[in-house]
Amino acid sequence: MIAHDIEILLHKLLTEKRLARRMALARALGAAMKNRTTPIVQGQKAIFLWEGVAKHANIIGDWTHWRQQIPMKRIRCTSWFYHVEEFPADARLQYKFVIDGTAWENDTRNPHASQEGFGTNSEVIMPAYKDESWLKPVLIQGKPLQHGTIVKLTIESTALADSREVMLYLPHQYTLPDEGSPPSAYPLLVMHDGAESLSLGQFHHILDHLIHADLIKPCVAVFIAPNLPKRNEEYTLNPAYLQFCTEEALPKALEEATKRGYALSDKPLERCVGGASLGGLLSTYMAFHSPEQFGVFFAQSPAYWWGKGVIFEEKNMKNAASVRAILQTGTVADAHALTVRMKHELEKRGVQPHYREYTQGHTWGNWRSGFARGIMDWQETLPTP
Repeated sequence: MIAHDIEILLHKLLTEKRLARRMALARALGAAMKNRTTPIVQGQKAIFLWEGVAKHANIIGDWTHWRQQIPMKRIRCTSWFYHVEEFPADARLQYKFVIDGTAWENDTRNPHASQEGFGTNSEVIMPAYKDESWLKPVLIQGKPLQHGTIVKLTIESTALADSREVMLYLPHQYTLPDEGSPPSAYPLLVMHDGAESLSLGQFHHILDHLIHADLIKPCVAVFIAPNLPKRNEEYTLNPAYLQFCTEEALPKALEEATKRGYALSDKPLERCVGGASLGGLLSTYMAFHSPEQFGVFFAQSPAYWWGKGVIFEEKNMKNAASVRAILQTGTVADAHALTVRMKHELEKRGVQPHYREYTQGHTWGNWRSGFARGIMDWQETLPTP
């Protein structure tokens, strides 16, 4: 049974007044939904369905800011609850059901889910959404997919009076330089929220797949993990954390890469620093304050709201014209307005950022899906050898 037929069946069930006929229609709905996935998507309309024993069933998600619960309507004389929502045609959003006010659960009929920092959420995917995550490699005849290597490093930081973990991604070397010739210099990517960038973002796998498909030059990446209880303190324009990244973490990682035969470029445009949310704020701050080290920043859903927008003050923006920017944001309960403001501020300074927005929320699902495009945007700015 197609989505339109189920919508018609549901409408009949909601409008039928005769009890016997309603019971027959309810059985027909149960049979129709036996092997169907949910939500039922028709055009820009999504019909959410939940079946079970409960007094109340609500829905909550990106479009409610994960705060307001929307009551689902019970289909009278049945154990079904439903809710209808309209979304843009290219939306990809996350949600959960809330049963009797306390039990939060995923949509068991929905095969689409996203792993996030606090567990998994179900996803509603509208018809015009295009998966550009590059989490699945393409098949290229004669060129087998080769995975890069992750090297874990522990750094004793003087700047932070603490030890930190750094993950170094080394791409598979398809060709090594001829004996006696200088090695090729690899572009360098530095990503914040390092552990989650790997476990939730799967960024290292995306790099593997982009390299395999010849969409980017092989690059070395440094994933820097914060001290999670101190993350808000460290990621918010903290000079000590900037010193740790640039003077301790980065040199140690580059030393290790060099030992393993990877020469790193020292050209600012071939060095990009990136992150999401507060990590996007931190990446912007690092590029603005160290343009000689990072000529490009890649900010996903950047938390420019922090400190009432202090990042926009001249003391922080004074070097903005010296760097290039890659900006991405969701448009649903995300950092859209202030990301657009940063775009305009950069344009006023003569910088034309790569700007992209997605009908998604403030989630790792959004950042996973946009990461590949951001890396390709960075590499498109690199000078041709």
